[in-house]
Amino acid sequence: MTDSREQPSTSNTAPSPARPRSNWTAGRVIAMVFASIGGLIGLALLVGGIAVLAAYAFGRDDGYFNSDRKPLQSATYAITTQNIDLGADEFDWAPDKILGKVRVQVEGNEPVFVGIGSDADVDRYLGNVAHDELIDFHGGHSEFDPHQGGAPRTPPGKQNFWVAQTEGSGEQALTWDAEFGRWTAVVMNANGARGIDVKADAGVKLAWAIWAGLGMFVVGLLMSVGAVVVILLIGRRSSRDSTAG
Repeated sequence: MTDSREQPSTSNTAPSPARPRSNWTAGRVIAMVFASIGGLIGLALLVGGIAVLAAYAFGRDDGYFNSDRKPLQSATYAITTQNIDLGADEFDWAPDKILGKVRVQVEGNEPVFVGIGSDADVDRYLGNVAHDELIDFHGGHSEFDPHQGGAPRTPPGKQNFWVAQTEGSGEQALTWDAEFGRWTAVVMNANGARGIDVKADAGVKLAWAIWAGLGMFVVGLLMSVGAVVVILLIGRRSSRDSTAG
């Protein structure tokens, strides 16, 4: 009599090999992430330091970082800048020398006056005087905010509130050791007459710029090299543990 029951089949399939254990532990992954972030920050500082040093070496005019010379024209009695806020309250703890020196160069066919005064003093002098406030300069065109009024009562050189001033024929260069406060730069005809047609540029001299650039370069270099060393050490240790296992 034939036994119709099926006999259990014996499987010859070998057990699947155990999955290899990764040598990238959580600590190594975290260390790699922080090293990569540090390397990126270091690279940014390194590039920034090189840019500052290059500008300091090649981008200065007699020690000043200068803007391009631009034509300024107005049918009024004065051209003023927007209020220059150099932190009257926020940075009282810092030395004024951190602001560096400011230079404004103006050239016109007529004798010109260039002065810097506090916002309050300039507002009192020009409050009822027709003048243009320089808002922006792009594409060779000046953008002004016009202020209506009449003629000034006295020429600008007769005022005694200016913290820095110069006037005369030909190119005039005003230099000022910048101070904390709120200031306005003013360009007028020396006699206070209507109609201004000049070319002007502005610059700043920062004696500490080279040290800032060197600091950024050194710190960036150290951070970048340190990050590369850490990444290589982590990778080498992981490879060695893998080979040993």
